[in-house]
Amino acid sequence: MVLVLVTFPLWRGSEPSLLVPMVSALGSLPSWMHWIALLLILVACVAIVATAESRHAWLWWIVAVGFCVSFVLNQHRLQPWAYQSAIYAVVFATMDRETARRWLIPLAASVYLYSGLGKLDYQFAHTVGQNFLAAVELPGIGNLADRFEHNVLAVIALLLPLSEALIAIGLLFRRTRRIAGFCVMLLHFSLVIMLGPWNLDHSAGVLFWNVLLIIQAWFLFLKPLAKPRESSPPPSHADVPADAKSIGKRFAQAIVILAILMPVTERWGYWDHWTSWALYSPHSSRAEVQIHRSAMDQLPASMHPFLVDDDSDGWHRLQMNLWSLDRLNVPVYPQARFQLAVASRIAHLYDLSDSVRVIVKGVADRRSGAREERRSLGRNEIDGALQHFWITQ
Repeated sequence: MVLVLVTFPLWRGSEPSLLVPMVSALGSLPSWMHWIALLLILVACVAIVATAESRHAWLWWIVAVGFCVSFVLNQHRLQPWAYQSAIYAVVFATMDRETARRWLIPLAASVYLYSGLGKLDYQFAHTVGQNFLAAVELPGIGNLADRFEHNVLAVIALLLPLSEALIAIGLLFRRTRRIAGFCVMLLHFSLVIMLGPWNLDHSAGVLFWNVLLIIQAWFLFLKPLAKPRESSPPPSHADVPADAKSIGKRFAQAIVILAILMPVTERWGYWDHWTSWALYSPHSSRAEVQIHRSAMDQLPASMHPFLVDDDSDGWHRLQMNLWSLDRLNVPVYPQARFQLAVASRIAHLYDLSDSVRVIVKGVADRRSGAREERRSLGRNEIDGALQHFWITQ
């Protein structure tokens, strides 16, 4: 509930240019469809807090369905925390507390493992990693960015994701889980310090998610694990038929296994960056959208502050991430497919024709940071480029 509320503009479907459904036919649905999905999530969450545990299974199913419908209506809502919440909802709907915990521990550990491994590359070492280091003041040492050269800082920056990956491995084993759990809490606490409004000033959704992950670390990794009570059915599933419980549990297990395994394919483009836990990872694919000054008057005034002419050639680059943060309170979905679709929507909504161009940049090479680029000029070429993707607008 907290995370949905702090990112509320994203869920109400009020910015048409940043609304990219998974199925093109859904693009013309009325806005009240988005409100229905939003209300399903919020009302079910309130009911879970307010009602007896015996009814929670069905309510968690409503939460899961609400999230899934929201994702289909707009890919932008596949924020990492929302994707995680949808999976958790299915698990909570089908398993008792301790069984759910045993399945969520490896899933949560995989988040840190993929997040760490995804940042062990050139791009993180020379960009975001150095920004993190520049935001840290160490007692007796000061700011690392002031004491070391760029290449030395790049090596130091790689220690951050390496530590994250090692913590993830520690979470998988009982003997090291408590120590690793404390390290996870320290990790998120340090991220809140670095990303807060007093420092790098990231979005409220990012900050609240990190706070909630500190709480999750306590329940998953530090709180003693009780022995399962197999003699009686869990109260939260007492009103669910046995066959339905069995099918639901197997479905939830399959979802968790899929969520753990599919991020392996992220670098090849088969699973999205955020659903592969590529968090704070600048290697992700992207699209640079540029609009010619001759078409500026056709665009809404709300876009103008985010259009920058870098080299005075008349083509203004759209600062898509800042625009998304301003309009929806969330970073833009870091996927070339989505950002290219946004360019297509802008071109069609505001009749830009040949006044828009896009540079699609592929996933950065792990060792060199180099990317493949494809250029499209005009609305027709942009629409043609979208056909290379499986899920497009």
